[in-house]
Order: sequence, then structure tokens, then C-alpha cells
Amino acid sequence: MPHTIVIPPAKVLIVDDQDSKRLALAAALEPLGQEIVMVASGREALRQLLNDDFAVILLDVRMPDMDGFETASLIRARKQSEKTPIIFVTAHDRAEADMVGGYSIGAVDFIYSPIQPEILRAKVQVFVDLHRHALTVQAHERRLRELEARQAQHELSKLSGAIEQSADPVVITDRDGRIEYVNAAFTAVSGFTREEAAGQALDLLESGEHPEGFRAQLWATIRRGEVYRGEFVNRRKDGTLYHEERTITPIQSDAGEITHFVSTGKDVTERKRMEAELQALNAHLEDRVRERTAQLRDMNEELEAYAYSISHDLRTPLRHILSFADLLERRTVNDLPADAKKHLKYIQTGALRMSHLIDGLLDFARTGRHDLKPQALNLNTLVQEVIADLERDPDAPPTRWNVEPLPTVQADLVSLRQVVTNLLTNAVKYSRDAQDGPQIRIWADDCGGDHRIHVQDNGIGFNMEYRHKLFNVFQRLHTHDEFDGHGVGLAHVKRIIVRHGGQVTAQGEEGRGATFSFTLPQQRLLTEEELDHVTAEGDPAQPEPAHAEP
Repeated sequence: MPHTIVIPPAKVLIVDDQDSKRLALAAALEPLGQEIVMVASGREALRQLLNDDFAVILLDVRMPDMDGFETASLIRARKQSEKTPIIFVTAHDRAEADMVGGYSIGAVDFIYSPIQPEILRAKVQVFVDLHRHALTVQAHERRLRELEARQAQHELSKLSGAIEQSADPVVITDRDGRIEYVNAAFTAVSGFTREEAAGQALDLLESGEHPEGFRAQLWATIRRGEVYRGEFVNRRKDGTLYHEERTITPIQSDAGEITHFVSTGKDVTERKRMEAELQALNAHLEDRVRERTAQLRDMNEELEAYAYSISHDLRTPLRHILSFADLLERRTVNDLPADAKKHLKYIQTGALRMSHLIDGLLDFARTGRHDLKPQALNLNTLVQEVIADLERDPDAPPTRWNVEPLPTVQADLVSLRQVVTNLLTNAVKYSRDAQDGPQIRIWADDCGGDHRIHVQDNGIGFNMEYRHKLFNVFQRLHTHDEFDGHGVGLAHVKRIIVRHGGQVTAQGEEGRGATFSFTLPQQRLLTEEELDHVTAEGDPAQPEPAHAEP
């Protein structure tokens, strides 16, 4: 019964502090059929590497506590993992800076988020194949030593049969590189028969496509007794070229003298062709993204200019309407009949409402245009300052505030103050008619490493069927007669939080209050171009909200 060497599935280590990104990477790699190991921090990754050998590591650059570069440095410092391939996962806007740091500590490649599953699989497959080939060679080497120690010709013949029937080319040469043995796969790939190859140097396959010094480096490596792994461009007997991944292993005697070299290869011509097509497609997609980004930027600039133009054109007639209406009211206060006074009041109220709507439109257009300046903010202090401002309003209803301990977050002060002010103002406004007066609770919890803050009220709530309207500009679930406002405040909140890289959700029930929640991830803020893309293409995928608001 022939001896079979079983190579287990290669292990791929995914290191990312965000659950969603880990799962997305794992889902993209699942078709490869390898063993996926996921950890959430650099320290967990180092613990895994103490016990397991990985074909490749996908390492997030931006992680709290210990970032990707520090983790990679520690991985390289350990003997058992110093040669494990590391692919950094980073964002496009950080690519240049991250690549400099990454390659300096031994990165083999970069993947840019959002990831392209096909490209990710193609890159990881390369290292999985290399890893499995290395394991195959090591297994053959162990088997050969066992057979030599036992001097069991029967076992040697079985191994010879396995090599002969291998689907990958195998070549054995003497210490000078002269071919002593080739298997059937070598003949099938190269076109040279055993008789034609015997006694020839491996230069038999030389294509002239390798860089200067390539073969000198190869021989220097294997003559030191080290294993050489590389990619070759070979020429077949018929003159056509093919790509081969080859591992050359020195075979040493008991005295430590090199006697032979074993070369195992894999024809990767088709894979190289596919990689070239994928690279061309990726370049095309990147061009399309840049083109689309430029179009979005131009559109946003045009929209902003249009908003300012419209506001200016609308403000002048509105000022005239308000001025003449006020003048008419003062001069005819005792002369106008009741119906005329009521109609005049409608004119004034409508004009004021229109003026506020124009202000809201301009404020919304400005949101996100100024540069964010992230800093460490004590959310407890910020909330108390906003509450103090609200309580200075003489018309504010008596409100019971329940503020639980809140975290320190990384955010832009001006923008986050606007978010807190809008949410607390809404909570008080929609709870003013509650039987026991407004009761507002503010608390925070951890959401996959992100900060999630909640504002809950005991007000009128809302119908969850219409929650999709809450964060759209000028969308309201209640009339102006019921509650004042213009439908801009929550749109401000959403735009600011999205720019910070977070999400906004709402949950409520009619007559039983509402809860508005937002997250602040511990990561960089979105650039203006990324914000434009989010605005044009829609929000990032959000899970079903656990909290919400009126």
C-alpha cells in the first residue's frame, strides 16, 4: 500500500480589533478551504504564534493598545515566526505612509480596505501554496531520513513511487546541479524526457528572463545549506515560457556534507495570468473610484454654491415680506378686523418659518465641510455643560437628569457638542408633556471596542415604521403645531457621527419614549472625500438598531 503524506489545511491568522472586519476577511477567504484563526489584538496573535505555524498573517495596521507595526516587529523577533509572511490590511488614504513602515519591518504585501475578495484570495493563495509546498518538502525530507536510517528498500520504493506520481515536477540533482532524476510531472510540464534531461544542468530550462545575479544568489543560498524558494520563468522544449514556483532543498550526509539537491515545483502560469488580469481590473477600478470621487467633489461644490445662491435669493423677498408685514401690523393695529389680523399673523409666521428653514439648509450644507480636530474629550464634562446651557432657558421645563458615568472619547469638540446639544434638546422637547415631566437618562456601553452612547427620554416616542425618516433633512414625524422645529437637528447628528466613522440608531414606541444612540469608534475620522462618498452612496451597513429616538 503506497505511503501517503497528508498535508493538513494551512492556517491563516487574521488580526483585527473590529469584529465586522475580521468576519469580512474570513468570509472572503472561506472558499480557499483553509483553517482560519481570528484574534482581536496583537497580544492574542503572539499567543497563537507560540503554539501554531501559520501560512500567512493578515494584520490590521490601526489597532488600539498595540498597532500592527508593533505587533509585526514582535512577530519578526521570534525565531519560530521570523519568516512568516505578513500582509498588512490598511485604508487607501494611509497606503503610502503605512507601506513605508510596513515594508521596513518585513511586510510582504498590503491589502487596502474596503477589500476586494478576489484579490485577497489570490494573494493569500500564493502564500498558502508556498506553505503547503514547504510542508510537503519537509515531510519528504523526514520520510527520506527515516527510510535511510532503516535501510528499508521497500519504503524507499514507496517514496519513489509517490514522487514519481506527484502532480508537481520533482528534480533531483547532484551537488554540482547535474540532473539525476526527474518525475513524470517534470516531463509533462517541460516537454523534456528523462533521457534528454539526465546529466544536464538545470540551465536546460533557462529562459533568459531572470534578472542579473539571480542564479548566483540561488547557488549561494543552497550551497550554504539553506532552502531556496523562488519563482522561475522557464522555457519548455518547444520554446514557450511558463512560470514555476520552486523550492530547492539541499540534502546533506550524516557528516553535514551536501550531496544532492531536491527541487519541487508548481506550474503557476495560469495563476499568474489571472493575477495580471486582476491587477489590470484593480487599476481600472481605482481609476473609476478616483473619477467618481472627483465627480462627487464637483457635485458637492456645485450643491453648496447652489444652496448659498438660493438662500440669498430667498432671504431678500423674505426680509421684505417680514418688514412690510411688521410695518402693516404697527400702523393698523387698531384698524384691521380680526380676520385680517389672523391672516397677517399667518404671513409673519410662515415667513419666519421659511427663514429658519433656509438657516437649517445652510447649516446642514456646512456640516462636515470644516476640518475636524480630534482630541480626547471627557464626555461627562461635555454633557454637564450642555445641560447647564439648557437649564438657563427660562422657558425650559423642569427636567430630571440621570447621567451615568461616560467615557473619554476621541472626537472634534465643536461637532460633538452639536451632537449632544441636538439630542438633549430633542429629548426635553418631546418629553415636555410627560405626566411626571421630562426624565432624561444618558449612559454608555462598549460595542465591539467602540463607545456607544445612549440618550433616552420618557416622551411621546414614535412609530418604528417611520424611523427611516428620522435622520433625513427636513423630515419630521410631528407637525409644527405640536412641536416646533424644522427637521434638521437629527440630520446634523447623523452627518457628524458618520464623519467620525460611527453610526446613529433610534428605537421608540408611541407614547412610551425613545432612545437615540450613536457610536464613536477608536479610529481615525473620515476625510472629506470619504464623507462625500458615504453621502453619495448611502450609509455603511448598519446592524438592526438596539436603541433609537423620536
